[in-house]
Amino acid sequence: MSERKYYERFKKKILKADPNCWPYKIPDTLHLGGKKPGDFFLVIKGVPFLLEFKSTGKTLTRYQLYQATEFILAGGEALRFREGDETIDEFINRIFEIVKKRKEVKT
Repeated sequence: MSERKYYERFKKKILKADPNCWPYKIPDTLHLGGKKPGDFFLVIKGVPFLLEFKSTGKTLTRYQLYQATEFILAGGEALRFREGDETIDEFINRIFEIVKKRKEVKT
């Protein structure tokens, strides 16, 4: 399945799981100059995420690793979904587990 299909499926499922979350697909910049840091920004219950979707066998580029590191250092969470490693539902559950742990730390 293409990366585009995965994040379309992800957006539909994450909005169903939490209608108050904010998923934003970062526009593709192919041949327009500039690189994008990932595929999606997601804010769920106040926790910011940078998400990258990869097909089987694909890895993050150096630029994406740099951006993910900077995002984490700024207080966010950066995750990669790769086809074959987990399902979209498992990925969403992982996101909710991170949100739950971060909320527990604050209280």
